[in-house]
Amino acid sequence: QLAGGSHLPDITVITPVFYKGEILFFVASRGHHSDIGGISPGSMPPHSTNIEQEGASIVAFKLVRDGRFQEDGITDILCNQKHGGTRNLKDNISDLRAQVAANNSGIRLLQQLVEENGLREVASYMRLIQSNAEHAVRHMLKDFAAKHGNRATATDHLDDGTPISLTIDIDDRTGSACFDFTGTGPQMLGNLNAPPAVTYS
Repeated sequence: QLAGGSHLPDITVITPVFYKGEILFFVASRGHHSDIGGISPGSMPPHSTNIEQEGASIVAFKLVRDGRFQEDGITDILCNQKHGGTRNLKDNISDLRAQVAANNSGIRLLQQLVEENGLREVASYMRLIQSNAEHAVRHMLKDFAAKHGNRATATDHLDDGTPISLTIDIDDRTGSACFDFTGTGPQMLGNLNAPPAVTYS
């Protein structure tokens, strides 16, 4: 998985926000689905040895086309799998429709915000929120380095003994940090591998 949640049942619905014919923003909703197929209910089998055994792997699918929910297409993805399809399609479809509705609500609110305040001001505040978040994290890292030093290390283990090791080197002047996972075990035969999206987050 190059995008998405921590495991396959976390399905993310992303929708572009148009304003005067241009895409300005994207809204997203992530829903944890109780089952999306695979070799065991819940779609997180502890004894799986490949990702196909965990259920539907949705890389990309256009869920709404020309304003119409593509129920047949998503049903095919959720039901036709090598190791058995979803055990509760009705709930999957209802939850996905709810995610689409949540995104549509977000779109309406964003468009209303732009109409009331102007695109320039809305975009400015969005950048400010991101800048403030970065500032807060950098401040926290500098404060940590001042109290505990510029390097922090930790190692934990999964149930099978696979190590997860992390070394964080902090620049106490800028608040930048390097996260080094050297020493972490290799990919394992099981359902606890971290896809790139999770590792980077």
